Amino acid sequence: MQLSILLSNIGLIIVPRRKGSGQLMVPTNQRLLPLYISSILKSKAFRLQNVSVDDRYFSMLQFKTLPIEDIMLMIYPRLFPLHNLAETWTDKNSVPPRLSLTAEKLTRQGAFLLQTHEHFIIWIGRHVSEIFVNSVYNTRTYNDLPELRSGWISHGNAISDLIHDLIALLSKIRDAPITIISVREDSRFGALFLQHLVEDRADGQISYYEFYKKIQQQSWITNL
Repeated sequence: MQLSILLSNIGLIIVPRRKGSGQLMVPTNQRLLPLYISSILKSKAFRLQNVSVDDRYFSMLQFKTLPIEDIMLMIYPRLFPLHNLAETWTDKNSVPPRLSLTAEKLTRQGAFLLQTHEHFIIWIGRHVSEIFVNSVYNTRTYNDLPELRSGWISHGNAISDLIHDLIALLSKIRDAPITIISVREDSRFGALFLQHLVEDRADGQISYYEFYKKIQQQSWITNL
């Protein structure tokens, strides 16, 4: 199954190269296709390791039955920085810039919001500012936070209200219920967040960068 998907992906993006160029030329409307295919192969429906039969079957049913908006979030969730949201979110009527789903984008001095097809998950770095912790969670320091926290309470300050507005906007776009989970960096429940960083290596599967290199190599051989 994985091999057939990979070969189909290769066939879709192979196009003629410019003379003298060793670069793989991908049509503009297909540039995200390798990323999405790589992410699909890491989903419970298709990955080869660490997934039960029941989880695989349920994931396949989701692919068949969920609305396309939810499927896209299941394949490639949205990731936003929260610690500098006031700087990055300049137009409150549109979604702020997203981050790539890799641990390289995380910082221990920050906090990040992940929107999946099921939850909003806030990951809190261990060195995030006390101002952020106090404003968002009404708690004095990072160490006072529980490892896992469900729910959301807006505390009527600028940082808390801004995060509330972002979650409200994202929920309005999807017209879906809001389920919010907060998890500390050093929490035992960190996998709830980290499992969605699909551009990294995980469960014996290659990273997106390695996946794309394989496509380039195979495409080069095919075009010889």
